[in-house]
Amino acid sequence: MKIILLTIRSFLFLSVLLLTACSTLINNVQVHTLTTNYCAPNVAYTSIPIQEIAASDSIQIRKIFSYHDFVLIKYLNLAEPIMQYLGTANSATLKLAARQKMTERYMLFETELNAIAAELDCNGERIDKLAGYIDELNAKTQTRLTVASILLGAVTAVTAVTATTVKNDGLNNGLSIAGGVGTAVLGFMTLNPKGKKVKMQLQRNMLESIWYQNNMAQIYPSSVWGILSEKKFSNAENSSLIETMRQRWLQYGLDDEPDSPLQQLYFKNGGTFAAEELHDLANMHNELQATIRSIQQDMRSLILAIHTLE
Repeated sequence: MKIILLTIRSFLFLSVLLLTACSTLINNVQVHTLTTNYCAPNVAYTSIPIQEIAASDSIQIRKIFSYHDFVLIKYLNLAEPIMQYLGTANSATLKLAARQKMTERYMLFETELNAIAAELDCNGERIDKLAGYIDELNAKTQTRLTVASILLGAVTAVTAVTATTVKNDGLNNGLSIAGGVGTAVLGFMTLNPKGKKVKMQLQRNMLESIWYQNNMAQIYPSSVWGILSEKKFSNAENSSLIETMRQRWLQYGLDDEPDSPLQQLYFKNGGTFAAEELHDLANMHNELQATIRSIQQDMRSLILAIHTLE
């Protein structure tokens, strides 16, 4: 009788482990903290529109600057102060005022660029922490299931031997069946490729504009978006930074089928994420951040050209 009670208790213990392992959707304080977008700006900023450059001004500016720098001048709204500088040859005061205006607009753009990069960096780190937390839970679950399998095998073997000794065929058969079913269930759960999951809403999705190639959400300032859309700034021939970024994201199991489930998950309002999907989402944020920061390399030639103005 004591052996039977011990067996029952062991199976109850294993049942609790199974129920715990089956609970895949995680919702606790840590998950709530990391799924809350604390990276979004506290206030809404109005993007400064890009000013058109008059044809006559374009011709004069192109005589001095390369086409690469001319495009930057357009998106940074530098044409006006540059023309003011060029048109005031005999006034040091007006030249100084024009150069000061150039510096201010350059610094404004740099601030916009850094703000977007910082938000992407924050989101990438936040989502990666969440993925790491889910990885830890999955590792603990895997260990728990392995221990449960060992215990189940041991309990089944011991009780089966005991039942054979006391010549209780009914108990022996029952324990064998229960042990086999338990082992099969544990084996199936050990092979579960997804593991724990979390729900996360993406209210301000910085990847959506890039994937769908439009800035309707106005997340990106006009200056930054214009440069991202310009083919001149990409190393890939005849492709903009947005287009090359989108091509790289296809490696994450995405395709160009409209509104596929994975597209909806990554580029719309979010949903239920497994750890692997969170890692991919974090990587996309980090890749986009690196692309945004790479624009600063293009700025070097422009600032050097401005410094050589006479």
